[in-house]
Amino acid sequence: MRFWQRLSMRGRVLLVCGVVLTVAALWIGERDLAWVGLIILLLPLLGLLLVSSTRMRMSCERTVRPSRCTLGEQMDVVTTLERSAGLPVGILRFEESVPRALGERPRFAIHTLSGSWRRTVRYTLTGNARGRYEVGPMLVRACDPFGTARADHRFTSASQVMVTPKVFPLEAVGSASGPTRSGEATPEQLGSQGQDDVLIREYRQGDDLRRVHWRSTAHLGEIMVRREEQSWDPAVSVLLDSRGGRHSGVGADSSFEWAVSAAASICTHMLDSGYRVRLADAGGQIMASDDVDVPTAREHALVTLTDERMGDQEDLLAAARACAAQQGGETLVAVLGRITESDVIALDDARRGRPLSMALVLDTDTFTARRFRSTPEQVDEHDRAVDQLSAHGWQVVTARMDDAVPAAWSRFERTGAVL
Repeated sequence: MRFWQRLSMRGRVLLVCGVVLTVAALWIGERDLAWVGLIILLLPLLGLLLVSSTRMRMSCERTVRPSRCTLGEQMDVVTTLERSAGLPVGILRFEESVPRALGERPRFAIHTLSGSWRRTVRYTLTGNARGRYEVGPMLVRACDPFGTARADHRFTSASQVMVTPKVFPLEAVGSASGPTRSGEATPEQLGSQGQDDVLIREYRQGDDLRRVHWRSTAHLGEIMVRREEQSWDPAVSVLLDSRGGRHSGVGADSSFEWAVSAAASICTHMLDSGYRVRLADAGGQIMASDDVDVPTAREHALVTLTDERMGDQEDLLAAARACAAQQGGETLVAVLGRITESDVIALDDARRGRPLSMALVLDTDTFTARRFRSTPEQVDEHDRAVDQLSAHGWQVVTARMDDAVPAAWSRFERTGAVL
């Protein structure tokens, strides 16, 4: 069976024809014709002997740049093949093992009868789907000069690549920002006074001079004013709706990929603004930036969201519990798919005691064809749930497929959110 599999279709045809012709010629006594049949019979057998005895002493060196790309971007691959010894063969066919998410498998051939050679092959891969992938190992198929037999060999080396979600730069919402944002006045906590904390910021035109904080003014060399506000915690909880039944569309243009990109952009923006970030999906908390520096936290968030997948959860109770377990002074930002009134109850539990709660709700029906959209009853329930979020004190922004993440984020300023 292995012998038969190593023959190509041409080799199998020649072998069968050679046997039939030889037997027929001997049966009718035509010796000359029998010699022709024997020659035809020997061609695939000699080809099989050649490729079976050939030792493939080859090396493969692969370089992928960059080894990590953003969804939709390309990676350049340079593969250097070198053969140092062995019997010459007619054709060497190569096929790179590439996941479907990175595009078509590169295939090429080298025609040479030399036993030693070196070739460099370049091709590109496209990150069509978010995740971690393995490129390689490469398959080598040796064929005899007549293409009658083949022998497959496979290298052992492979390269790891990663396709991360798109991260968009976001602007600060409102007039305040995180504690390290340059060019803005950031409140500074002076001490606790019951329910309220005394905070200071730089003087702005129109401020009451009676609110000038003279000690800070003398210390900083510029006029600072005080204000009374609720406790402010430079931390944010990001809730990502990862329920498979609440998103629409497929691939990079699905509502879930939009939501993952939004969550990655929000986490990166808040970390760069000096906030501590906690990230939760429908299954619970998946990332926290406590006790790590900003670059490490940013990398952790990006890798976590690269591996994020939709789950089979039916509600947001686990996500709400993960967010509710954090300090009450944290801001809550939720990136949601299609929601129901029961989801509003869970989200309200998560926002209890928080000074600011923001919901970025996706119109998931715009991410898919009409025949796959929600039923009229689901649409009505979703609209009622969005209205309830607004009525319960959430700052709500609705996003469609054609909305860019930065544009949707900037609309929070119209709702009065300050972040």
